[in-house]
Amino acid sequence: MDLLPRIPEHNLGHFVKWVKEQYASNVVTTTILPSGEFEDTTYGQLFADMIAWCAFFKEHGVKEGERVAMIATKCPRHYVFFYACWYMGAIAVPVCETMGEQEMGFILNDSDPVFVLADKAAFAKVQKAAGERPVIPLDEMPLHTQLPSELPPPSDVPVDSVAVLIYTSGSTGMPKGVMLSHKALYINGHDAYTRFNLRPHDRLLSVLPYWHSYGLVCEILTIPLGGMTCEVPQDLRDFKKNLAKYAPDVMIAVPRVAEIMKGTIEKAVKALPPKQKALVDRAIYNASRIFTARPQKNGGIFRMLYHKFFYDPLVFRKFRKAFGGRLRFIVVGGAPMDLEGQIFFKFLGVTILVGYGLTETSPIISSNLPDDHKLNSCGHPFPWLRPENGGDFTFKDDEGHMGKDVHGALLVKGDCVMKGYWRHKDASAKTFEDGWLNTGDIAYCDSDGFIHIDGRKGNLLVLVGGEKFHPEFIEDAIRGSANLVSEVMVIGERCKNVYALVNVHKELIGGLTPEQLHDKVKQEVQAATAKLTTLERPKDVLVLPDFNLNDGTLTATLKIRRYKIRELYRDQIQAFLESNGEDVTHKVNIDSSRVMESI
Repeated sequence: MDLLPRIPEHNLGHFVKWVKEQYASNVVTTTILPSGEFEDTTYGQLFADMIAWCAFFKEHGVKEGERVAMIATKCPRHYVFFYACWYMGAIAVPVCETMGEQEMGFILNDSDPVFVLADKAAFAKVQKAAGERPVIPLDEMPLHTQLPSELPPPSDVPVDSVAVLIYTSGSTGMPKGVMLSHKALYINGHDAYTRFNLRPHDRLLSVLPYWHSYGLVCEILTIPLGGMTCEVPQDLRDFKKNLAKYAPDVMIAVPRVAEIMKGTIEKAVKALPPKQKALVDRAIYNASRIFTARPQKNGGIFRMLYHKFFYDPLVFRKFRKAFGGRLRFIVVGGAPMDLEGQIFFKFLGVTILVGYGLTETSPIISSNLPDDHKLNSCGHPFPWLRPENGGDFTFKDDEGHMGKDVHGALLVKGDCVMKGYWRHKDASAKTFEDGWLNTGDIAYCDSDGFIHIDGRKGNLLVLVGGEKFHPEFIEDAIRGSANLVSEVMVIGERCKNVYALVNVHKELIGGLTPEQLHDKVKQEVQAATAKLTTLERPKDVLVLPDFNLNDGTLTATLKIRRYKIRELYRDQIQAFLESNGEDVTHKVNIDSSRVMESI
């Protein structure tokens, strides 16, 4: 089936109508019920439900340009929600269901929806946050068993109209609503479908929420282009328990989900009888040499033959069965993925494709691809950034020099860039420089055109001696190699040394005393960073309670919220630095600057 043109002639409401005409009998979503049975929804059923919702929206005063909010755990009805909004020319406002009441109330006040849809789990909190706005139980929304005889036509709002407000997860301060147009979302989704070589009838599994622009575009828009199926686990427990049963062809995730999968395999390996474990260890070692040494060294050719004809069928194929046996690749974004994890999946035979982007760019800027990838990079820029497509990218250093050969802040322009922040014209203006959107990320292009991200400009650490570096690559090294560490934040602004604030895996602590735990974690962290320069290696570690969503130390997309960690543990951090001989005056500061979120 031919795809729609890359540049949309009409808005997403017309896209929804096209999808129904092409793929009415295909399954669009499937989920495993508690009974163990699959519950499927076809594109035809989805379209019928959407028409029923449109009628409901109209009866409740929704007009073109009005906002409708939905606050619910990820579920197939999100498709109905987005499609109904776009079919009517309304603006969809998906909101994170785990947000605190204050932040949720801020978003509802800022976006001012006609009404809010909420599931049972979040209903009471949503009612408090919504104030006087109507809150409608999701279970009470109408469904159609068949289409009415006369269909309402889709809205004719322009393709440049706002289709969705995605509120950034607010790593510093309250979030802002990113205005993304019908055109921007469609082009990004179209580019993703063609660049990742997706196939009709592929099954894509994801645990990403739909208030996350990455999940929204890759599932709500990319999947229907080929009549594909989205597998929607009910929660993370369902995902882990039924991964083999879902048997996906493709997955999209944040790195933490891939790390969970990696940890599950490693745990299973440790539990094997000695002889079987020894075989697995030899297979992993052999594969690791292939991916870390040049082919001509260490018997590379023979290692590859052993891998392909002996270790892969005997060991790694069994691991792939735990993923269902069909998984081709996993696309990850939203945070850095450590190199060790990428190599681990590479020798399992499931490629990790690291991508990069922002909510403000609809969202994908670049990504590694199945047939064009480089470990430890973020891939080549997406087509919308090519000059022939009206886009471009460049880099700008601290001296103001710009160019593709410069190492500095990444600037982009093109069709997928946001229209601005909802009701925040001043903040919108600050993110643009002479027509370029400043991503706030420090990056560079290598000789092969692959983009590499160093870290956020606002996170740059400057030691007392003037040495400068980004904490992200140190944190990646620790997450990838320190077994006890579950999460880490590196600090050291105006200090003589850098330090690591860590969370630990509680199940691995055993009977260790706090002092023994500290010493063991410190030893692991120093071993994990042994190949870094002396100044980049943390001098000491501070074990803190787990960062989490409830206290705001993690964003809704599971990124560490640096300013909140500094704020919440200010006294502990200050005492810790003092014990290490640091002058803590003005060091444990709270950064309240605005930082754009990665996808």
